[in-house]
Amino acid sequence: MSQLILVNVSELNAANDPFIDLAALGDRSVLWRRFSGLPRNLLERKVQRPRISRYRAASEAVHAARGSAAIISHMPRMTNAVSAQGGAKLPPHLAFAFNFTTLPPAAERAKMAARFARVDQFCVYTRFEAEMYASAFKLDPARFRPVSWTQDVPELAADVALPDRPYVIAIGGEGRDFGTLVATARALPMVDFVVVARPHAALMDVPRNMTVRYNIPLRECWALAAAAEMLLVPLLGPETCCGHITIVSARLLGLPIITTASRGTVEYTEDFDGTVVVPAGDTDRLQEAILHIRDDLDGARTRSSADAAVAQVRYGRGLWADYVSDFLERVA
Repeated sequence: MSQLILVNVSELNAANDPFIDLAALGDRSVLWRRFSGLPRNLLERKVQRPRISRYRAASEAVHAARGSAAIISHMPRMTNAVSAQGGAKLPPHLAFAFNFTTLPPAAERAKMAARFARVDQFCVYTRFEAEMYASAFKLDPARFRPVSWTQDVPELAADVALPDRPYVIAIGGEGRDFGTLVATARALPMVDFVVVARPHAALMDVPRNMTVRYNIPLRECWALAAAAEMLLVPLLGPETCCGHITIVSARLLGLPIITTASRGTVEYTEDFDGTVVVPAGDTDRLQEAILHIRDDLDGARTRSSADAAVAQVRYGRGLWADYVSDFLERVA
């Protein structure tokens, strides 16, 4: 059996993260060479700008890519670093998880565009992102191929101290509208709110019925979520491309969900009866949605449990293996 060498370099995951289960492609075995942009020494932990751990990992990956069948980079800034260092000498390049919380300034986009022009395919998680990034970086839209976010059911910590009273929970920090969330909590003093996020100015002065927990482990975070009445994902605007990971995680746990109507997450909200969407920045509609679910919590949970069964299939990890296999069959 012949061998296919694949290089995988991640921005946020450890080098030993398996990414996908792909040990063979047709009659060829697959040998993975994996690298990570996570800091691995004191210098890399201290120096954040520039993120030297990213450029170290990109350099390692580019060196390892000589003679390989393809290179897979994760997140746009890692893709940018890999393309900048590898130039035209790279093997076929797949940019996975190509997602910006906010687009870079025009001058930075122009530099990135020249490097992204050497990338063979971009993996995005929504159709809207495919259109937006193709336009923003002046790239052929055909090179953007969406795939759904995939994951397992979140693991739950067994020893988390839960609030004494029923509560709703909001999780996440990227692209979130904390101003609307806090205003909603002030308008609903009879509802307890728990927020899990990174430090943010809008969360510095919250009402008495809101508790904020910063940077807690994921297993604790999802144990808190699993015990909540519902999950809130308020987004900044109707084109915010964030929140889909939180939505999928909550759906797999069978939680009722309220989120902002956004072109950046529509694939993750349409056709799910246990998910309610409200207009961006509309405190009144968010209040109404929370109270409506609380008025019939059993019904909401029944609908969300049905969504969880669908989610087990729709977000199965095998989708990514199929996606990468399709790319390799075309280029390697």
